[in-house]
Amino acid sequence: MEQIVSACRLLGITDVRGELFGSPDAINPGIVGESPIHHPHVPDGTLGDGPLVTFSRSGVSAPWAGQRYGSLLEFAEACDVPTRWACRSGVCHVCSTPTVSGAVRYVNDPLVPPPAGGVLLSSCQPVGPVVLDM
Repeated sequence: MEQIVSACRLLGITDVRGELFGSPDAINPGIVGESPIHHPHVPDGTLGDGPLVTFSRSGVSAPWAGQRYGSLLEFAEACDVPTRWACRSGVCHVCSTPTVSGAVRYVNDPLVPPPAGGVLLSSCQPVGPVVLDM
């Protein structure tokens, strides 16, 4: 779709509208462009003894290891679950992720809360079992 829009603009057609459906591309500053192939898995090393964290679309569940990870974003990265982030502090909301179930606590309260039914991965930790739609 993006190539069609670009081709139209090259032909001088500037009033082109489109709508894309599907998952957005990853936003990971300093990493985007490398395009690694992700094979989600439980994190390497000793598993934690905290609440179970499930990444439902990736098919990965593992107990939270709060002593090793500062946020659910860091935990997702350790599991090679594809994520989106930019500021790593919850300010920009790029890491906003829907939850299927469970609750989190914020390391730093967000300036603007995430949408209902969502969390800001880069600044939260689970308080019990949590299922994330990713």
